Amino acid sequence: MKIKALAFAIIAVATVLAYSSTWNDSLIVDEDPHIGAGYSYLVKQDMRLNPEHPPLVKDLAAIPLLFLHLNQDAFQTKAWTTDVNGQWDFGRSLIFQTGNDADRIAHWAKVPMLLFFILSAWIVFRWTHKRYGDHAAIIALLLFSFSPTIIAHARFVTTDVPALFGILLATYFFVQYLKECTRRNFWFSALALGVALLTKFSTFLLIPFFLILALVWGWTEAGVRTRWYSALHYCWRSILVCIVGFVVIVWPIYYFHTYHYPPERQHNDTVHILASNGAKLPVAVIEWMSDKPILRAVGQYGLGLLMVNQRAVGGNTTYFMGEVSAKGWKSYFPIVYFIKEPLAWWGLVAIALIAIATKLKAGSLRLKATHLIRSHFDEFAMLLWLLIYWGVTLRGNLNIGIRHLLPIYGFSIILISGQLMRGIQAIPAVKLYSLYRSMAVGLVCALLGWYIFANLRVYPHYLAYFNESVGGPAGGYRYVVDSNLDWGQDLKRLSDFVKQYEIGRIELDYFGWSDPYFYLKDRFQWLTSSRYANADDFKKHNTSNGWIAVSATFLQNSTGKNSDPHNNGTGRYNWLLDYQPITVIGHSIFVYQIK
Repeated sequence: MKIKALAFAIIAVATVLAYSSTWNDSLIVDEDPHIGAGYSYLVKQDMRLNPEHPPLVKDLAAIPLLFLHLNQDAFQTKAWTTDVNGQWDFGRSLIFQTGNDADRIAHWAKVPMLLFFILSAWIVFRWTHKRYGDHAAIIALLLFSFSPTIIAHARFVTTDVPALFGILLATYFFVQYLKECTRRNFWFSALALGVALLTKFSTFLLIPFFLILALVWGWTEAGVRTRWYSALHYCWRSILVCIVGFVVIVWPIYYFHTYHYPPERQHNDTVHILASNGAKLPVAVIEWMSDKPILRAVGQYGLGLLMVNQRAVGGNTTYFMGEVSAKGWKSYFPIVYFIKEPLAWWGLVAIALIAIATKLKAGSLRLKATHLIRSHFDEFAMLLWLLIYWGVTLRGNLNIGIRHLLPIYGFSIILISGQLMRGIQAIPAVKLYSLYRSMAVGLVCALLGWYIFANLRVYPHYLAYFNESVGGPAGGYRYVVDSNLDWGQDLKRLSDFVKQYEIGRIELDYFGWSDPYFYLKDRFQWLTSSRYANADDFKKHNTSNGWIAVSATFLQNSTGKNSDPHNNGTGRYNWLLDYQPITVIGHSIFVYQIK
């Protein structure tokens, strides 16, 4: 009971840090469409907005809004009535432009998101405790709960931490089902998979992942007539899990969300959205389903899958270490993963790898492969997921943020924590080695302390965290931007700065979908990177007494080296590089006064 009480306390502290750190945030880019879409789902049972993400996250975020008696004039705008997937304009209209209190909406919409963080932390704790014991479980919980990256995204109405939760939940119960094929475990596994599929479309990878796990588990089973028979038997069981999870959870939820979506409108929207998609056969099937009773719910799910796949292939123009491109870089995620995680984490990883290498050298793992997999199947499942997810991620062109790696965080933390404790426990408990054991324990504790300090030091700017290898949060923009650093979260803080220093007017190039007019009123003027040719042009023609504010993403996308021949937007803010900003708001908005 003491260990559980400590776990609850750790989760509670981390949750308070996460929620309190959002209080002065403005809504980030993706929150506008997600909140607006979720509200429309519950009010209208019509999923014409934001089909590229499953509805669970958006539904939960919108539930508190039902009690705020919001003005619903947004449903009279063309973003709802005539536009195809007018998610961006609808969200902005509902939150900022129809008399509703945007800050109140933001504060309440974020509350349900913390459930995914809390439940994920608990699964990490419980699974680690089950495999490695008390001390490893507390280490894993501390690493998970105080990860700046996890906390940063746990606060947002987005699908990244929910996907992390779904993968942890579904894998935990599926592994238990393979080990003990009871009816109870079957239903837990199927329902968990269904929930996971409703968090983010990347969780669809769980289906081939489960099939591979089932084949391996069956193949390694002892005392069977043929390995192939056992493997196919378990594979069939996993197929049933996937079918039941989809039919019992996903299909009914999508049926609810398309119930009042006019079939003709759904079909037309589907055809329009998929017009440029090259997957002809899947597109034809989804378009055919889109206006059929009952089946159109499945068609809407399929539409989202195709949209996500198309975007992953197409990429997104972004900045990375001095270059700007939409084609992506193979080195992007490994480098971003390194610089976005505390150096203390990498110290712990190094110790865990040394512990593993020592075991291998000692020959303690000289076991038959089938027995090794069978006796360490939890670890095998986690490692297999890491291999699959890393492989898929590195092949994609969508390089816009560390958040796309969040589905690997849970398993990575569990495995490292377990190996740390096993490494320490492997040191003989005799007087000759007591000093080595004490030193190992002290080093792990020191690194954990450094890890937690890194979290507290960056509060409340968790999204902007970078480790010391790149100069911390203040230096991260030189390497990457977008959702790694600048996602529109600091507009409200910019407004506070403008008011504090009584700035009458400021020109603003803002990377975000919060409405500057809501916060700045007539104190701002929209700016684009092509408005001024150089500093002299700005000095002659600006109407803001020299004040200018530029989001880090637009600044770097404009000044970075153009490695994409189709992108003509670089170089347009080069003239700003000759000036030092007066301040950088939240590490993401650069403010200058040029006279």
